[in-house]
Amino acid sequence: MSFILDPILLTIIGYIIAKIEKKHIKSENREKFRKITKTLTLITFWTIAGALYLDIINMPLLGAYGKGNHFMWNSGIEIIGAKPIINTETPTYKNPLNPLNILATIMFTLYPIWLNLGTKLGTKTTKNKTTPK
Repeated sequence: MSFILDPILLTIIGYIIAKIEKKHIKSENREKFRKITKTLTLITFWTIAGALYLDIINMPLLGAYGKGNHFMWNSGIEIIGAKPIINTETPTYKNPLNPLNILATIMFTLYPIWLNLGTKLGTKTTKNKTTPK
């Protein structure tokens, strides 16, 4: 997960949640299903992305490019020959008032918006089909 990939993944997961909900969940259980799946999704993303951002975990398959904080900002783009977007020689979380640390905080707080966007898109594109009761 990274600040580049997470908005895309969260939107896709929200879309899938809406599709599953509409096709497979009884209408009286849909709200509960949506709340539970969205909550679990956000907890998972915040836990993994937060641990990466704070260098608690890394993406070992990417070698040096998968170091937590570096990966959160650059998504391992060096593998395709691109230069890193953000210099993370000093991790951005080291100084709480670092503009990149503030930006990271804002990006983490936007995760629910990306997930909600996906569920709205999934709901809009799902035809009204009767769910078995």
